[in-house]
Amino acid sequence: MTYILGINELLHDTSAVLIKDGKLLGAIEEERLSKKKHALGFCLMGDSPERSINWCLDFFGISESDIDCVALSFDVNFNTMLRMLYYVASESVQKMSIKNVFKKKFQEGDPGMNLIPGSTYGYWFPRRKYLADLKRRFKKIIPVKHHIAHAYSTYYMSGFNEANIFVTDGLGDSSPTTTFHAKGNSIDQIKAYTPHQSLGALYRTVSQICGFVYFDAGKTMGLSAYGEYNQEYARYLELNGNGDYKISFKELKSLERLSRGNEEIGQVHKDIAATLQKILEDTGLSIVKSMYERTGCKKLCLSGGVTLNCVMNSILLQSEYVDDIFIQPAAMDMGAALGAAIYAYIQGGNEWKDVQRNMYLGPEFSDEEIENVLSSSGLKYKHFENVEIEAAKLLSENKIIGWFQGRMEFGPRALGARSILASPIESEMKDRVNKIKSRELWRPLAPVILDEEGDNWFENYYPTPYMTLNFQFKEDKKNLVPSVVHVDGSARVQSIDKYADKKYHKLLEEFFKLTDVPILLNTSFNRRKEAIVCKPEDALDCFKGTPLDYLCIGNYIVSKSVD
Repeated sequence: MTYILGINELLHDTSAVLIKDGKLLGAIEEERLSKKKHALGFCLMGDSPERSINWCLDFFGISESDIDCVALSFDVNFNTMLRMLYYVASESVQKMSIKNVFKKKFQEGDPGMNLIPGSTYGYWFPRRKYLADLKRRFKKIIPVKHHIAHAYSTYYMSGFNEANIFVTDGLGDSSPTTTFHAKGNSIDQIKAYTPHQSLGALYRTVSQICGFVYFDAGKTMGLSAYGEYNQEYARYLELNGNGDYKISFKELKSLERLSRGNEEIGQVHKDIAATLQKILEDTGLSIVKSMYERTGCKKLCLSGGVTLNCVMNSILLQSEYVDDIFIQPAAMDMGAALGAAIYAYIQGGNEWKDVQRNMYLGPEFSDEEIENVLSSSGLKYKHFENVEIEAAKLLSENKIIGWFQGRMEFGPRALGARSILASPIESEMKDRVNKIKSRELWRPLAPVILDEEGDNWFENYYPTPYMTLNFQFKEDKKNLVPSVVHVDGSARVQSIDKYADKKYHKLLEEFFKLTDVPILLNTSFNRRKEAIVCKPEDALDCFKGTPLDYLCIGNYIVSKSVD
């Protein structure tokens, strides 16, 4: 019996993952337990994912002595950290004036600013002390190169026996963009791009120019649908063929000057976002084409934070270079903990046996535990044998519900375990839900659809259980679900089948029977700037503090009425 613990503790989205005998048992992000969104690691002046590690041990009833190996999702030394700091600093100076960049970042509480003290003090003192403590607690520690961890997290969970792998993020330990070819149990690197050619840093920088903050790249993707490509805004990136590209951060100064002093989002910001999105798609397509021409393989695996861009992912899938695609749902750094654990397991001479079946990998709570919390809430609640049927009725009556069921999702997307759900049929529902979450009203909301109905509603449909692909609605369907149709007629889709989550699938089936619509509006169960709820107490607090109509938690339905 072999247990491997994977840990992501260096930069952001710290996490812990537990595997046993070649199978994934559990995974959790520190933010879900600490309530600090995007929980920062040592080199961003944060802390270790100690709560996550303890949950992995406690939930599965094992001790530290049972762990055969701990795998870390970065393999860095002090020189590497200084080099990372140099690239962040040099890019920042090129992006805009030194005065403006530091003023803006400090005002916004930009976590990237923590890299300056974190890569020196954080790395040299608290992290070194922590790693020494890990070595005392556990038998063996293996640091894994960051993009190797990302590559292993996607290929070995894909179920493919051969694939090209495209890893791209903001800041790795040696390269921000790396490509690989995998066949059987072998993964070989094709190309590593230089550290200052970061697509993640580019997207984040332009997002900040558009008025957003460090982790708001998703907003830029949504905003891009409102704009038009403008060649004048595209001078900062040059495609050189064969997958090569060159970013000129100096050219971004002109964009920064255009947006300076414009606090409100205007057409210039929309066009900048649209141009950036098109550039990312073209660059990704160029890289994927070059991999195909080298290997002849049409299966593609993606990981790294940039690959959460579902519009780019769909462009890649629909290209002539890709037949099948797998995007690691936990594509950001939290998922690198999984890849590190898989790497350590395989390097031990073992054979990996698992594939990604779902992302419900975190804590769960029994009806008894839930009822103990509800009994002291002062709110009215009732137990139902078939809570899905009652919830579907509420949704068909345009009620908005918190949906708290089973084991929590791992990764940044709410996938029906900790979700806010609503009917997509009324056009005003989008604004109602966005107001509940204090989101900008222009931002789109995602549909979840019965997988068996996907071809009837979307063009070029492909199963997307983890909300990582974007599709155009069929023309005759858009007016039926206006609250989940983006301005360009598209949607970031989650598909659900009965094998992944029977209760969630049953809820959609019941709603379909009542409305002839196999779709619900799905967004994460949280308030603005808060982590997704994890425990029953979190769900109840969010329910009380928002205009949600009902809370469906376990087999209970809670209302705002007071007993």
